[in-house]
Amino acid sequence: MASRLSWLGSCTNAQLGVIARAVGVNSSGTKPILTSQLLDHLPKGTLGPKKPSDTLQEPCRILSIDMGIRNLAYCCLVLPHTAHQNATNLGSPVIQDWTRIAISEDSTKSKQAEDLVPRKATKDEKRSGNFKISNPKEAFDPATYSQHAYNLVTTLLKDLRPTHVLIERQRFRSMGGSAVQEWTLRVNMFEAMIYAVLKTFSERGFWKGIVHPIAPSKVSNFWITNKQGARKEGPGSKSAKTKTAKIELVAKWLEEGAHFELKGGAAQLGKAYLRKKMKKDSKSSVKQKKLSGSQALGVAQDSVGKLDDLADCLLQGLAWIKWEKNRRLIMAKGAEILDELEEH
Repeated sequence: MASRLSWLGSCTNAQLGVIARAVGVNSSGTKPILTSQLLDHLPKGTLGPKKPSDTLQEPCRILSIDMGIRNLAYCCLVLPHTAHQNATNLGSPVIQDWTRIAISEDSTKSKQAEDLVPRKATKDEKRSGNFKISNPKEAFDPATYSQHAYNLVTTLLKDLRPTHVLIERQRFRSMGGSAVQEWTLRVNMFEAMIYAVLKTFSERGFWKGIVHPIAPSKVSNFWITNKQGARKEGPGSKSAKTKTAKIELVAKWLEEGAHFELKGGAAQLGKAYLRKKMKKDSKSSVKQKKLSGSQALGVAQDSVGKLDDLADCLLQGLAWIKWEKNRRLIMAKGAEILDELEEH
């Protein structure tokens, strides 16, 4: 297998960085380091079964999760052609579900929560002949969130039947700060609980899928960089500009109908996404009027929520598919594919 990739030794460090970004691995480092990690990564498929003895499930159903508590977003992408592990044509992904939820609210509304979580009585306070029911304080303790994690995972596995689950990796620190924010710890705790539930289901034979942690920086580097590895979003705050660039990229694809197909509720949300995006853009009044008479009216704009979370989960899933396609192309064509990857 190494002989098939011997041409990597003649690549420049910049070319190796292009290949690394194209398949979703670290693109920084010396030439020996980049060559070594590519030799290790390229022969391995990500869409295949967990064990060689397992049967590959087709179609491949990918659940991409953008982590959060108040703003957790996920989408389900279905690939029609994945049976042959060496095939370079994976087909156009179909988005069957795409939404954003608040865990503390949505989980308690699910069917599993109604069965498993008893309703806690709240104190009634009688004032002026009317009963006023006080809302219970939102809880963030491990016991409560272990229930939320179980409810979320069981609901998604039952409804979407994913063969692969992509989970956005969380960091303890952001923007280079030395402090660890309390909210960051809560999301990290919830992330770990989701992994634990999925691992338990897998080990006990309740679910045969595979979990893949995804570093958000690799997704951003893949979509929002040019072939030299420089950001394409322009000057200003790196985080804010990257977020805006990703939102606009998804909006562009939705307008063009490119890269994927939307079905069912995902199609409605896609139109609502465009409505909200165009409302925020003062220069798109003409487009907004044109879209206002469409089926986007079927989805309330407020239900769309934060566009960056929806964009992140979709771009994460599409990037992972593209990484696998690029890996297969590299293994099939070798150095011939280098120019095509550089044009990405």
